[in-house]
Amino acid sequence: MKSPTETLRGLFGRRNDTVADAMVAPAETLPLPDLLLAAEKIATGLYAGVHGRRRSGAGEDFWQFRQYRAGEPATSIDWRQSARAPIDQTYWVRERERENAQSLLLWCDPSASMNWRSSTSLPTKREQAQLSTLALASSALRGGERVGLLTGPEAGRTFAGRHVLPRLGEALLHPSEHDDELPDILRVPNNADLVIVSDFLWEEKRIDALLKQCAGRPVRVHMLCILDPAERALPYAGRIRFEGLEGGVLTLPAVETLDAHYDRIMQNHLDSLIGNAASVQADCIIHTTGQDPLPALLALVMAMGSRR
Repeated sequence: MKSPTETLRGLFGRRNDTVADAMVAPAETLPLPDLLLAAEKIATGLYAGVHGRRRSGAGEDFWQFRQYRAGEPATSIDWRQSARAPIDQTYWVRERERENAQSLLLWCDPSASMNWRSSTSLPTKREQAQLSTLALASSALRGGERVGLLTGPEAGRTFAGRHVLPRLGEALLHPSEHDDELPDILRVPNNADLVIVSDFLWEEKRIDALLKQCAGRPVRVHMLCILDPAERALPYAGRIRFEGLEGGVLTLPAVETLDAHYDRIMQNHLDSLIGNAASVQADCIIHTTGQDPLPALLALVMAMGSRR
């Protein structure tokens, strides 16, 4: 017998009910130019220092002042700052921020059930996931980081420079036939960041398999869970027939009577997802389509910065 979370996966693909005859069909994927433009707009808000490495090292940007240590060369002393201190205090050294490039790998779930929305006024989960993925990539590239996808023919390869964003966008829009499997954690470089973008309405054993792989690799894992509002809370009433985009049919009578039970199942699923992620030191941010993705992405980027 399928678990509640297994039943949820893909069953929002289409609906046909006696209350509303209109069927909400999957939307067409955004064309690459529009997707890039929207991603760059969000990346502008993400940038402005949130990707700072915040480590001492060779660089041009000031980080902090610290006290002079015995044995250090006198040339490391910042004489202007030291002159401001009382005579009986030590000298001060100006430290700069290290500028070594970080690596960011992104996996955007290409499953068929991501290509759904509950209303024509909303983006599909796929559109929101692709937009969020490219916005994160653009922001990281602006910060001098190396970025790559775990989908497409160049999976695992990282690139530098903002000029590669269209290349990443093209690979994101045209994944290979095997990209709906779990992200290949072995392709992620050591000490890199991995962002997994999905609705995570998966079988429990699939989530467990992913997290076990993550726990066995020296990478920093971050999860962005994107859901449609109708998946967070059932908005339907009457007899509803759900046809899954990944197979399966479920007919429910008087759906409005199931609201409390459904809400409990969904909340338990999300709580379990967040808790299991935390057990392997991974971050999990929940985002709902129809909302501005910037706050969720800012939270994700700040979590990435704090882990570095």
